[in-house]
Amino acid sequence: MNKRMLIVLLAGANLLLLAVLVLTTAPMPKAHAQAAPLGQNYSMVAGEIRDGVDALYLVDLPRRRLHVFVPNRDLNNRRLIYSGGRDLQRDFRGGR
Repeated sequence: MNKRMLIVLLAGANLLLLAVLVLTTAPMPKAHAQAAPLGQNYSMVAGEIRDGVDALYLVDLPRRRLHVFVPNRDLNNRRLIYSGGRDLQRDFRGGR
């Protein structure tokens, strides 16, 4: 390997490192969650209710209701099943 080839190789490596540096420091696009007008009326949280069983909790803010969805036990039919709901206004009444 002569000097000229080594200099070209090192310059190419520097350009590659510079490109990686520029691409990784560029700002990421912003994510706007719940951009829909009525998107603020609901909140969803996933959580484990038993060992190996997860649930999806949906809070309906205008109606003050909590809904619970659990996955179907049949692995061939992966759907969420409505498991029940609670009236949060009644549950959180103070001291009654």
